Amino acid sequence: MSTLLALVESVDGRPTLEEVDAMLAELRRLPRDASVSSLIDDLLDYRSMLSH
Repeated sequence: MSTLLALVESVDGRPTLEEVDAMLAELRRLPRDASVSSLIDDLLDYRSMLSH
C-alpha cells in the first residue's frame, strides 16, 4: 500500500497513462474489497478517457 501512496503523492495534476497503469498494477496486488474494486473501476474509466 505504501508504494501506491507514493505513486499518488508523486502525481502533479492529472495522472498520465503511465502513472495510471502503475497505480492499477499496485491496486491489483491488494486484496479485493469494495474500496479496491471501486478504485480500480474508477481508474479504468479514467484510463479509457486518456487513451482517446
